[in-house]
Amino acid sequence: MAEFKIIETQEQFDAAISERLKRDRETQAKKYEGWTSPEDMQKVIGGYESRIKALEDAAAATQQTLAEKDAAIAESTKYKTDLEKTRIALSVGLDLKYAERLKGENADEWKADAEELAKDFAAAHVTAPLGSAEPTVDNANKSDNAWKAFAASFGNNTSN
Repeated sequence: MAEFKIIETQEQFDAAISERLKRDRETQAKKYEGWTSPEDMQKVIGGYESRIKALEDAAAATQQTLAEKDAAIAESTKYKTDLEKTRIALSVGLDLKYAERLKGENADEWKADAEELAKDFAAAHVTAPLGSAEPTVDNANKSDNAWKAFAASFGNNTSN
């Protein structure tokens, strides 16, 4: 075994441990050989982060498109519903203003509601009386003729 020497300067210390540090670095290099370096890993992470950002942007655009599509479908469904309610209201004899008041979830329920509403309106509808208090045309002509004769009798009296 080598004899122990006292180390008095930094240079002596560096010289004494340089061989050991070199051996340790080589051992660590062999141990982690084939592994990705931290710098390379940062590049890979940067690539993944940019890909994630692009996918998030694409997902947001898709969500916007789906929201617009859902709004268009809802509007189309409302128009179709209103058209069907109007058709049903007219088929049972209701005014157009009552079409939007029909209740239910489907055409059968709307039709039942429209028929019930039409029945209520028919019951509330007052019909004119069958008889008339007005004079008939023939009676009015006789009465007119009598008045004309009476008025004519005054016009013929020129002897006074």
